[in-house]
Amino acid sequence: MTISIADWRYQSRIKLAEVSETAEIEINAVLSKVLSRNLPWCLANSNIVLDPNIIEELNKKIDFLRSGIPLGYVLGEIEFFGLNFIIDENVLIPRPETELMVEAAIGWLDKYENAKKLVDVGCGSGAIIISLLKKFPDKKGWAVEISRAALNVSKKNMTYHEIKNLNFVQLDCLTGLQTKFDVITANLPYIPGDVLKELPVSKYEPEIALNGGKDGLEVINKLIDQIPSRLNSPGLVLLEIQFDQAEKIIHKLQDSIPEAIISIIKDYSNHDRIIQVEV
Repeated sequence: MTISIADWRYQSRIKLAEVSETAEIEINAVLSKVLSRNLPWCLANSNIVLDPNIIEELNKKIDFLRSGIPLGYVLGEIEFFGLNFIIDENVLIPRPETELMVEAAIGWLDKYENAKKLVDVGCGSGAIIISLLKKFPDKKGWAVEISRAALNVSKKNMTYHEIKNLNFVQLDCLTGLQTKFDVITANLPYIPGDVLKELPVSKYEPEIALNGGKDGLEVINKLIDQIPSRLNSPGLVLLEIQFDQAEKIIHKLQDSIPEAIISIIKDYSNHDRIIQVEV
């Protein structure tokens, strides 16, 4: 059976709209990915008849989406901070809110040009640290991750983006790593375990990247205990958090780093999302 691009888009939109509120966006993304063409080309050439093998590949991806698999995993890539990153089921899908962390780090590094050593703890796909090193190729980065499978994804992204100055370390937070850093970023698991079980995100994304233990702060608190001996002065720490955790985390930081200047960065929904710590 053959079908034009326009007809395929129409039929797929009807099918996907039954389960998705963003069917149009997802269909366009799948079409661009499979055809290796941008959306304007696809729309301008909507009368082109698709090859049967292409139709099979397109329909397979639509079936994946209908089953609930997130678009990023279906495509095998995601855009973050204007860059494309390879992802798979071993890493968390980078969220737009996490770009706020990159923006804050860039703003700080612009002021402190002598800062050279950056570490991202719980690096996942490597989106945060690679985005920073693309902006500041003279800096040296460390990507720390407890999951070897996630580190392998980070390494693919390092190669894809031609990053030369990035070290990979498989560790639980900074345990065993004695280097002192100028910037520490961390999007660690922060969802309480009991809450996570009820969330759709738990079905497809890796639990190790989401489950923050009983109160959601188990891993974050472990890192905070390590910060005083791992952070240079001047130095910056950026921690992504759940919207209702700021007060507890700030108290913990004040106990661990009394001299720190602590502030909160709100996300696009005006929720507390990033804790910024400066010394």
